[in-house]
Amino acid sequence: MEKIAFIYGNTFIYWNSVVMTMAAGVAICLFLAFYLPSGKKLAAAVAVPLALVLSVFFGRLFHWYFRPDGYMSFVKAMTDYTSGGYALMGCFAACGATAGILKLVGLEKHPMRMLDAMSLGGCAGICVGRLACFFSAADRGQLLKSLRTLPFAYPVNNVVTGAPEYRLATFVIQSMVTAVVFGALVGFFLLAKRKRGDATLVFLLLYCLTQAVLDSTRYDSLYLRSNGFISAVQLLSAVALVAVSVVFSLRLVKQQGMKLWYYPAWTMMLVLLGGAGYMEYYVQRHGDKGLFSYTIMTLCLSFFVCLSLFFYSRTAGAEE
Repeated sequence: MEKIAFIYGNTFIYWNSVVMTMAAGVAICLFLAFYLPSGKKLAAAVAVPLALVLSVFFGRLFHWYFRPDGYMSFVKAMTDYTSGGYALMGCFAACGATAGILKLVGLEKHPMRMLDAMSLGGCAGICVGRLACFFSAADRGQLLKSLRTLPFAYPVNNVVTGAPEYRLATFVIQSMVTAVVFGALVGFFLLAKRKRGDATLVFLLLYCLTQAVLDSTRYDSLYLRSNGFISAVQLLSAVALVAVSVVFSLRLVKQQGMKLWYYPAWTMMLVLLGGAGYMEYYVQRHGDKGLFSYTIMTLCLSFFVCLSLFFYSRTAGAEE
């Protein structure tokens, strides 16, 4: 049950909604702060409401796809927003669509510039938005026997007995690591010699690293209707990690030509991805080995990201 913040007549305002509104405000303010110095005011004025509307639309659309049993029908899901949920991946789709639309109508000549600012604002918004789960039962992991303190554990009432039970506070850990990603991204945005779109790519690389691991710990992850092995967030994170590494690799080959050492590096990256995938398989069959499994998974993906960033560093500062 979500916790009520205020009651006005017959209207209930929940803390979850309050925190999510704050998160949207943080995301918008930081987007404007990073975009307006080089972007167009008109483009920003159109982008903000358009991205908000599309985020609600895509967030509900994706949530309906993954959780159709929670809605009476597709039409009801897309027209009645008084109940139901949203998928965060909808915000990512909305930002991409917004930048693309503004490019098509001629308001933004360089959509990647807008996406860079959106990445920074969105990262901060996610950091705040995760904390909304303090007021619901969402975004938690397995039961913990010994740990009962933040940031690792937080109580939630058992739906049958009503007794509090301590579960892994995935949402708190997600918020903390996203704050670290945001700090690194701000430093990169302000200090690095970069091309348009680089901040977006680095954001995807770092954020998807965290989500590929942490989403596996949740008991309420979203799964494709045809797949119950890995969550949709993990799958999309893996795709994003590979896509960004391919972009950086192609840049390196284009700038410096094909070199022999690329092949063992790419082979190592494939091995690391395979190792992370195997640990996901392993933890699902050995739930009591979660700490070991997620440690190895994190190390594999961290080395993968380090290699990708190394490729990027070899081309940093090249002509756009």
